Amino acid sequence: MNKDIFTRNIPDKNNIEDRRKQQVLATASKVFADQGYSATIDQIAAAMGVTKGHIYHYFSSKQEILFQIFSQGMNSFLEQVEAANKPGLPVDERLQAVLRAHIEAICDNKAVMTVFMDLRRELLPEHWQDILISRDRYEQIIQNLIREGIDRGYFVPNDEKILSYTILGSINWVYVWFQQNGQSDKAKISRLMSDYLLTGLKKHAELGTVQSGKTINEINIGDSASFSKTISETDVYMFAGISGDFNPIHVDEIYASKTMFGKRVAHGGITESLIYAVLGTLLPGFGTVALETTCRFKAPVFFGDTITASVTVKEKTVEKNRIRLNLQWLNQDDITVAEGEALVIPPVTEKVNKSSQ
Repeated sequence: MNKDIFTRNIPDKNNIEDRRKQQVLATASKVFADQGYSATIDQIAAAMGVTKGHIYHYFSSKQEILFQIFSQGMNSFLEQVEAANKPGLPVDERLQAVLRAHIEAICDNKAVMTVFMDLRRELLPEHWQDILISRDRYEQIIQNLIREGIDRGYFVPNDEKILSYTILGSINWVYVWFQQNGQSDKAKISRLMSDYLLTGLKKHAELGTVQSGKTINEINIGDSASFSKTISETDVYMFAGISGDFNPIHVDEIYASKTMFGKRVAHGGITESLIYAVLGTLLPGFGTVALETTCRFKAPVFFGDTITASVTVKEKTVEKNRIRLNLQWLNQDDITVAEGEALVIPPVTEKVNKSSQ
């Protein structure tokens, strides 16, 4: 897919007239971004290396050019986020994909985003009303995903409209500071920003609240539970900082490219740790004490892999209040990346008041 909005939107790429018209818009967006709406048709023509008559052959006025930049830009951005919102994935992953698509589209089209942000008031009222239709659809996608996440228990309940404005207000200004040849590429920026923004939305257990954990009498052989997480570059660097494990196979792309894996792999400790989210919050749940866990690694975990950690109750000893569980870690392709066992003490009572501990 072409990154440039105006190249992507050429109606017929074999038609020279269509190509030239889009070239006018691409050039005009850069001129407007640099000089504002005070830029003249003569300046746009000079930047393109053509005569003023060439510009007027395709557009009747500077206002028409500006409107087409807004219209094509907004519709293109909308198409990219709609394509990223793939059905069938968990809502948090879909929202992250949408945010990443939005951020990367801004990075690819800095001039267009500059025009959006700086020259909105230069549009005629009737033109702005047309743009609002697409803009509102854009915002609705974000709001619907947040609302779905709240309804499904992924996100903390809040006003999805205010949250969407907060998120978009944060990422829309990427165009001001992003440099294509800077230290961070657009993919890294989109990962870091989307990870950070989603962390603020997600539910986390709160200290001092009363939570439910299953006692041994409430648990049956064969009971199971699971937890899924997509492993990001941010997770790997944070784990390296916490653990002190800066093995270059995890943090140095050049070094890792020469290993048997061909690229960086996530720490095994990250994968293993996901099982504790299941044991400690789902099955048995809050109040569980782990006595023993084993983990045998079967396949590497790469950046961007989605790992599902699952536990299944294998046996229980009521008189000693002990439960043994089978553990399994699967990636998004249903490949077992690790397996093991755990021996735990489930909570003695059904409720654990963490504020009293």
